[in-house]
Amino acid sequence: MKPNIINLKKIIPPGFVSILFLAALIVLFLPGCGQVNPTYSLLADQNVFKQSDADISNKLDILWVIDNSGSMGDDQQNLADNFESFISSFVQKDYDFQIAVIPTDTYRGHFLNEPERAKFRGFEGDRDPTYPIILPGLDDVIAIFQDNVIQGIFGSGDERAFQSMKYSLESNYNQGFLREKSFLAVIVVSDEDDFSHDGATVLADYDNPDLHPISHYTSFLDGVTGSTDYIKRYSVSAMAIFDEACEASNDFGYIGYRYKEMVEATDGVLGSICDDFASTLDAIQNRIAELSTQFYLTRVPDPATIIVIVDGKAVPEDKNRLNGWSYNAETNSIFFHGSYIPAQGATISVTFDPVTIKE
Repeated sequence: MKPNIINLKKIIPPGFVSILFLAALIVLFLPGCGQVNPTYSLLADQNVFKQSDADISNKLDILWVIDNSGSMGDDQQNLADNFESFISSFVQKDYDFQIAVIPTDTYRGHFLNEPERAKFRGFEGDRDPTYPIILPGLDDVIAIFQDNVIQGIFGSGDERAFQSMKYSLESNYNQGFLREKSFLAVIVVSDEDDFSHDGATVLADYDNPDLHPISHYTSFLDGVTGSTDYIKRYSVSAMAIFDEACEASNDFGYIGYRYKEMVEATDGVLGSICDDFASTLDAIQNRIAELSTQFYLTRVPDPATIIVIVDGKAVPEDKNRLNGWSYNAETNSIFFHGSYIPAQGATISVTFDPVTIKE
């Protein structure tokens, strides 16, 4: 006996099969009763990073811009005495760092036709120091920095930290300092604000149209670091005067309004020269470590599903950004904080449920 075979084409009107197929799809994706915001089950994704991989770099290029005017002697010494608070974590975690120092009157080389002023400096502004760039393999990193940071007090009172930074980083004398895919950290130490402009004369006037806008320098930093709106490879921090009480305690000091604007634009750290230098330096190094070790995800995650593993151990989430990991939706990246900042060679695994279907 032959089996009964039903011919659907004879029973179901033409075109109705397509309608049934469409209805099946609608039922498949239809949310349950009472669900206002439907969610769909998607396959979990995982991003694995190696801290020493070429695309995940922990290279740090650190440029200190030190005010060398007459009122800065004590502040320079204070910085030297507390430098260990800044560098210790980078050494312990085996970061590939470079450290150089310039004074805030470096820019004068442009107007005096003395391009060698752009060179990285040593003790008392020496333009040919033994170690113009401090590297992790040197025997005594702290002692070398303590020498180099003492820039003296006979520099110009026309402080132009940003113009000096740009002039130095553009100079052929310092080629090789900025490395591909490294993170550039600029740290300004000054008791007077920046008044960078194109002229050679003093221009301590915030309303002067010739004063360079902060965007002039963030655009420059974007270019030399290969940064984009999505990935920033630099920050600017400042140890300066940021309130009237500190200003009153410094006879020749002024509030650093432009420093504050630059720091906030680049996610750096504001540190007062009237506060404890060790605490400020620790905060600066921690922020640099956070920014330089953020990991960009390949897909947008559901934040509630993120699991972070470093070298096989779970890392706790910390939305207060103190000790653990946090997710930044604007950059779609994972940040590490405090004792959980990964060391050189660490393997980082980030598992999550994506919010969109992978194409």
